[in-house]
Amino acid sequence: MKLLKMVQAVGLAAGLAWSVEAVSAQELLVWCWDDNFNVPAAKLAGEKFMAAHPDVTVTVQSIAQDNIVQKLNAALGANNVRGLPDVVLIEDYRVKNFMVGYPDFLHDLTDEIDVSNFIDSKVYASSYDGRHYGVPFDSGTSALFVRTDIIAQAGLSLADFEDITFEQYLDLGKIIKDKTGVALLPFDPNDLIEMRLMLQSNGEWFTANDDVNQVTVKDNQALQQAFHFYQRVTSEGLGYTITGWNQLLAAFQQGKVASLVYACWIMPSIKQAAEQSGKWAVVPMPRLEGPHATHYSNSGGSQWYVNNYSAQADLATQFLKETFASDRDLINDLVERIGLISTMKDANTLPNYQGGDPFFGGQSVGKDFVEWNTKIPPVNYGIHTKEVESVVGEALQNVLQGMPTDEALEQAQEMAQMQLGM
Repeated sequence: MKLLKMVQAVGLAAGLAWSVEAVSAQELLVWCWDDNFNVPAAKLAGEKFMAAHPDVTVTVQSIAQDNIVQKLNAALGANNVRGLPDVVLIEDYRVKNFMVGYPDFLHDLTDEIDVSNFIDSKVYASSYDGRHYGVPFDSGTSALFVRTDIIAQAGLSLADFEDITFEQYLDLGKIIKDKTGVALLPFDPNDLIEMRLMLQSNGEWFTANDDVNQVTVKDNQALQQAFHFYQRVTSEGLGYTITGWNQLLAAFQQGKVASLVYACWIMPSIKQAAEQSGKWAVVPMPRLEGPHATHYSNSGGSQWYVNNYSAQADLATQFLKETFASDRDLINDLVERIGLISTMKDANTLPNYQGGDPFFGGQSVGKDFVEWNTKIPPVNYGIHTKEVESVVGEALQNVLQGMPTDEALEQAQEMAQMQLGM
């Protein structure tokens, strides 16, 4: 059914004004990024929903992630939400900014979606003040990816890399470097993914879980261990230094490194080097020292959200409820089509996770990842992740140049609090 005239809605939720002009009441617009992953997933979900609801049209628009964030902030900041989509994909690291900064923007799904079907760490990321707003989608479950042929040249086996600490991991790297000349892992000083993984594996973050405005850099034992890790990587020459995504790909595709600690979404890039098939394996990532240390963490991942200002909010909620929130056949199809690592708690029972992957020596890596998913400690990413991480990155550079770690982290704590007005 078409709206034949402009509808004005004024004073909607916190005084925002918007208008809809000649828009179909049965038309949904979805914003997401990545033409090889999220976009085809949304399109397949749209096809399924339209087949069940012939009077509905679902349109998926591909927009770069940074551009989505910019568009959302610009529209919400200007109190003009007319051009926003009905459904939008938002990364877990970023969503708290919208929950806190624009509390009326995201549609409350608490009574619509059964979040008990999803892993705790994802539910925690999309919840705020006792309410839930997202439909969990992909995972950034992390692991240790190992070149079994290279470690064999060093006299090591895959068992040597299982259930180890990061210190032991570096000790193995020293053996590999001495015996083969190959670096243990890629090291990008501008993208400290290992540090983020270490923090979450320990149930910590740059800010407190119970107060996102409390910076937790000074005296942070996980950060201190991370800094020591990077000191050893650089001082002992265990890292293959890179800058940016393309050099990262080249590092493992060209055999420059024996391993990498990374998220599951790196797998398609690893498999681009077809000649390395059968030479890779995946084990849980190393852990830190301490009583809260685990082998499980997450990097990235996103969730689907409904625009609360949309005249189609109820229909958009129904779309998510019938597709990504509950359709196991859809999720199973996406395992095969895009290599999805689902965040459903029982995803390991899906048929497409059961087979072995020849590239990884017949290992059922997908099944392993979805099982490790359930063990990831939930942390509150808060609203200051990017800002505090930038300050911590500068502190690390100071440490690598000789400053004591305690002093560098104390300075970082003060600088972060000053920048954030705390």
